[in-house]
Amino acid sequence: MKKNSVLRKVLAVSLAAAMMAGTGFTSAGQFVGTDTSVSAYSYEEFTYGDFKYQINDDDTITLTRYTGKGGDVVIPGTIDGRTVTKTAGYYTYSESWFGLFYRLNTLTSVTYPDSITTVGWGECCFCENLKSVTFGKGLTEIPPSSFEYCIGLESVTVPEGVTEISGGAFNRCWAFREINVVENNKTYSSDNGILFNKDKTEVIFCPRAKKGTYTLPNSVTVIGSDAFYECGGLTNVTIPDGVEKIGSNAFYGCTGLKDIAIPKSVTFIDRRAFFDCTGVKNTYVPASVTEIGEEAFGYRYYNSKRDDFTLFGEAGSAVAAYADENELPFVSEFANVSDISDGEIMLGDTVEIDAKALMGEGDYTYAALYKKKADKKWTVKQNYSTNDVITIKPAKATDYDVCVKVKDSTGKIVKKFFELKVNEKLKNTSTISAATIKKGNTVTLKGSAAGGVGDYTYAVLYKKKSETKWTVRQGYKDNDEILVRPYTNTDYDICIKVKDEKDHIAKKYFTVTVTK
Repeated sequence: MKKNSVLRKVLAVSLAAAMMAGTGFTSAGQFVGTDTSVSAYSYEEFTYGDFKYQINDDDTITLTRYTGKGGDVVIPGTIDGRTVTKTAGYYTYSESWFGLFYRLNTLTSVTYPDSITTVGWGECCFCENLKSVTFGKGLTEIPPSSFEYCIGLESVTVPEGVTEISGGAFNRCWAFREINVVENNKTYSSDNGILFNKDKTEVIFCPRAKKGTYTLPNSVTVIGSDAFYECGGLTNVTIPDGVEKIGSNAFYGCTGLKDIAIPKSVTFIDRRAFFDCTGVKNTYVPASVTEIGEEAFGYRYYNSKRDDFTLFGEAGSAVAAYADENELPFVSEFANVSDISDGEIMLGDTVEIDAKALMGEGDYTYAALYKKKADKKWTVKQNYSTNDVITIKPAKATDYDVCVKVKDSTGKIVKKFFELKVNEKLKNTSTISAATIKKGNTVTLKGSAAGGVGDYTYAVLYKKKSETKWTVRQGYKDNDEILVRPYTNTDYDICIKVKDEKDHIAKKYFTVTVTK
């Protein structure tokens, strides 16, 4: 490469990087590099095995691209006596940025030498079959998008010397379960697979695949930006008293969350902190919160308003102003916000009441009553108790009224009513066109059902009566007319299965005799 052309390229790339630094992406949608990656074009590029590299001013080496077939890759620590200290990726002549292993779907594992201190932006981005990453002891930084969309990656261990991990380093790693930290790391710590700063005062990162419930340590005072970003499997996170700040995008896209309890220690909720938490129907924001960022409780579909979400708080508070500005329902008085698990069930199933109230005084107690809609007399399922999860199992298939009462410590009571439809048990009423047919003819199976909940789908299996293994003719589909054409003169068993929307299943068996 000629010196003048290299100089022109360095200037062009530096200018492009400076222009796009605020977004992290070029106009072509690729990653913009760091200073290290920009300087990579200052030198001639060499080849060593499956790697392209450049020699730095200090006589060390930066790897710029991998050209091999993938699989289990071990990165060299030295090349021709020089130490490999960085991986930086490369620019194309269209000024698009690519990480070292960008979109290499054949890559299954990467092992880094102790000499490497920094990995490049987008290092393994879109390496969908990458299962294992072993970092060297010299690593100090894991930058943005390093392993974004590595959907097969399940866990990593952070070495002792790492002092910087970008919140977006493992974005959309859907299988990622845990991030571990070497015990004496001076910057980070981990607990139950979640990343914290060393003294556990700030939540840094929670793997996207983490499911269920989690209680944060009492030491936490800050929930960092992107900490639980798109953790859709989380159903509950207990935020301890003492948390003061909830960062931007902290719970963005946590669609599995059913409840958000914000303690009175919180003073600041940053932009999009609870954006698109569609499973949450109401939230109390204490008066201690004096600043709420843009779209903190926003909704993904900008042209429509959520009609199932209500903010609660004190009149004149920051949340009252936020609700007014964003045209959200707002309540500033004692309210019953209980819910039931389902409004329609099948006889024999149960419905669960989640009793809950907001804005009352002191501790609450809960009562639940129900009755057939045609009756006047109520049956008490639970009298006032601190138990807030109540289960009802109706004895008849009919329509019911359900009442949940909540009482606060002053004796004030608020009620909430629900309607519950109980259907008959699912019954398979399927038929067949004939019990005896000639070889080569078809028998028509007509799927039908009654009871259950919602729409039905049908599956069909058959086997020779003398055998034990069933053959699937049709998996569950809404197609209710299925043709079967046996080719052997013998008796066949046929099973028609029907399934409703709540996954109740009813089976019906037939015997078909095939003659010559």
